[in-house]
Amino acid sequence: MKKILLHICCAPCSASAVKLLKEEYKISFFWHNPNVYDKTEYENRKISAVRYCVSSGFDFFEESQFEYDYENWKKFFLEQCSLCYELRLEKTALFAKENNFDFFTTSLLSSPHQNHEVIKTLAQEISKKVGIEFLYEDFRPYFYEEKNVLKRENYYMQKYCACAKSYRERFKNV
Repeated sequence: MKKILLHICCAPCSASAVKLLKEEYKISFFWHNPNVYDKTEYENRKISAVRYCVSSGFDFFEESQFEYDYENWKKFFLEQCSLCYELRLEKTALFAKENNFDFFTTSLLSSPHQNHEVIKTLAQEISKKVGIEFLYEDFRPYFYEEKNVLKRENYYMQKYCACAKSYRERFKNV
């Protein structure tokens, strides 16, 4: 069975990706999400992702050189979606290459709120640069079904994409 490294942004998005990949690939999770605002939100998402990973029987990896520092991250990336995608996809591809995975992909492709064309284009460019194959799959068809399964199992359900910009956009009229 081929090995795939799945960048995970959260448990709910991971679930629909897993549903489509688990029969064909040996899946491992990779957590690298410096874009998450704020630290409590970051921790809630990570705890939920680890819980889902463990309950599914997959290996869980994370960027070893990372220490949460949203303010520093924000200064560099200015809350631009494409730069955020690129950073996380590149870290995932590099880790996959260094650890002999056959493919890498991302649970970002599960969300109906993410820009698939930008993600796909960036990942294909990174794939060529790093020298590891990117697997594009549209995981959206199972997003709501799998999200509801995790919701019933009391997994954490975030209310916004991740960064402070998406937080402000989500709660501006609340």
